[in-house]
Amino acid sequence: MWNTKQMMARMLKRISLWQIAAYILEAAGAGKSALLSLEKALKSNPDQANLHLHASRLYLKLGQLDRAALHCKKAATGLGPGSFIYWLNRASNGGLKQNQWDEIKIECLTGDTNRVMSTEPVGDPVSELNNIGLCLLENGHYREALTCFDQARALGGNDAAILFNTGLVLSKLNRHAEAVEFYSLAQTMDFCTPELLNNKGYSLFYLQRYEEALACYEVARQYLPGDLSLLSNLASCYHNLGQVDKAIACYQSALKAAPQDATIYNNLGICLENTGRTEEALDCYNKAVELSPHNITFLLNYGHCLINLGQLEQVQDIVETILRLDPQNYQAWGLRGELMAEQGKMNEAAECYGRALGLAG
Repeated sequence: MWNTKQMMARMLKRISLWQIAAYILEAAGAGKSALLSLEKALKSNPDQANLHLHASRLYLKLGQLDRAALHCKKAATGLGPGSFIYWLNRASNGGLKQNQWDEIKIECLTGDTNRVMSTEPVGDPVSELNNIGLCLLENGHYREALTCFDQARALGGNDAAILFNTGLVLSKLNRHAEAVEFYSLAQTMDFCTPELLNNKGYSLFYLQRYEEALACYEVARQYLPGDLSLLSNLASCYHNLGQVDKAIACYQSALKAAPQDATIYNNLGICLENTGRTEEALDCYNKAVELSPHNITFLLNYGHCLINLGQLEQVQDIVETILRLDPQNYQAWGLRGELMAEQGKMNEAAECYGRALGLAG
């Protein structure tokens, strides 16, 4: 028989002080503070399933469905992205709001941005500033849009839609870490749409936080299974995480929806080449170049693939095409160097590599 002290000692071996603090904070209604304690516990015990389960439950309560899904997967509970939709629906029934973005009617302003910025708000100043910010965002005036959203929040407009809009414009300004913070704040206010998850995933991807980005994309895909940009983003994430077969499947699904998209063919070619399916990759690069004959990246990938297959005849033409588009393109000189080396013309190859490295005129 275990006495009380022995039972407590055994339990404490499995539960860290940070996790105990998390339980106490959660019971006190301090969910965010509880999560901070759990994250500290996970740093010490990253493979402990019960910690991930606890974190998943708290993130779900706070509306951050992507983080909840991520921790479910890490807990190895069988709640993969396919079955996690059940929990999404449960959360939605608890009061997730409809996507306010779709409800906002944008009157595009294409004139003088200074005039737009100096316009006096009519009626509710927060709503007016938000709407002006959306118009500016729509027309690519990102800094001015950010000013409007900042002013709206300063006037007390901390509603989820304004937080989402702020995150979106920060992403456009390549301030991705700040964008993620605003998306997460919006989620804590029960605003968690596929659009938010896709955009949050995009910013996480650019921060090289691929596992977190993947969780966003996988959850969003449950609602938008055929969305082209989402499929492409998901594929890029799988690719960077080394899950190339899944990336290929996503790109192939995307091509069914957009068979004339050159970028998808190019990206699929890269994945196929990485798995040794070089001839299939060549077909993809060829299709990408047919659809977008002046894209230098596609041309370079096509040329390198031709060299890898020993098909050298077309490579010189590809190099000439690139150099007509960009005479100083160092990658084109490198490609020509590879071609010369394959043909045994080592002096010419050395000269080309020198041009590629900026060592020759």
